[in-house]
Parts: sequence; structure tokens; C-alpha cells
Amino acid sequence: MPSVLGVLERRERVAPARAEELRAELERLQAAVAEADEAARRAVIAREETVEALAEAAGEAVVVGAPVDLPAAGAAGPRVEVPLWREGVGIEVPPPECARIVALVQEDAAGGGVGVRARAMREHLGRPASDAREQAARFRAKRLVERGRLTEGRPGLFRPRTA
Repeated sequence: MPSVLGVLERRERVAPARAEELRAELERLQAAVAEADEAARRAVIAREETVEALAEAAGEAVVVGAPVDLPAAGAAGPRVEVPLWREGVGIEVPPPECARIVALVQEDAAGGGVGVRARAMREHLGRPASDAREQAARFRAKRLVERGRLTEGRPGLFRPRTA
């Protein structure tokens, strides 16, 4: 049976080592908290600068630090419902912007074109040149493909639906 003094001496030797381990862990956690605080600060600055730049591009005045109503993450604009293609349904059934895209693709095919890319769609719709506007046009075209109104032979190259 171990002696009481022996057990206490062992505890006495282990306690400082455990305290040192905990101090090291505390330092690591404090460094992680400092990094997280810095990341949060940078995110706030990035949001404020983005809002400022977007407002400047739109010609609006903005008050830095004022609450801002931002769209939900990934939101590119209002959701457009495109009905499924059915025999006898014309291109006037989809929303006007989608109908204009279908008409552009059909005009391209009638002229012997190989297909229409999102950039041409954005230009046809009269949107300003930006990646976001091009992505929105591509998204609409892909939705038209899903709904059977267009086809996508090669990635990003849209053609009219074949019967």
C-alpha cells in the first residue's frame, strides 16, 4: 500500500506540469481569439467598403456604419419562374427577359450561328458589363435549359430546343 506522503509528493510533482500545460493551452486559445477578432474586424471593413463602392457605382450617397439591407447570400435578383415547355406553347409564355433570351438564341440559330454565350445575352438584354450580370444571364439560360426551352450542347453555349 502506497504511503500517504508518497502520493502527496507525486501530486506535488504532477501539479506544476499540468499547470504549465494549461498555460500553454491558454496562450494558444488567446492567440486563436485574437485571430478571430481580427478576421471579424476585416469582415466589417470589407462589408463597409463594398457597400460604399456599390453605392458609389450606383450614384448614391452612403453613410458608413449605417445599417444596410443586403440581399441574401447568393441572391442575384428576383426569382424568375419559367414554365415547362409543352407542344404548342410559344416563347411569349416565359417572363419577358427569358423570352428575349430564347428569341436571341433562335435568331442566332436562324443566322447559322453555333450558339449564344452569356456575354451576348447580357449585351442583348442591355445590362452593364460585369461578371455578376453575365452570371445572371447564364443562370437564366440554364433555367431555360432545365425547363426544355433551350439546349446546351457545349458548356456555356446555348442553342434552341430541337423538336
